[in-house]
Amino acid sequence: MTTIFADTPKYNGQRGDHASVTVSPLGDVLIRAVDVVAEEAVTIAMSPDQARALATAIVVAANDAEKGDV
Repeated sequence: MTTIFADTPKYNGQRGDHASVTVSPLGDVLIRAVDVVAEEAVTIAMSPDQARALATAIVVAANDAEKGDV
């Protein structure tokens, strides 16, 4: 298990999956997504600017989903 994520909050998905976010010792934003059914996990590193762009895209998609704009 990746210990850098041990004390970070888990953001639960709809089907048991979850994601966590933290900052690496090098200053990268680390995003870990876990698929519990497939028993797989992936961690990606982003610069702060890349992480902000992803966060903005997530907010836009969430707003579109709420409005039914799919």
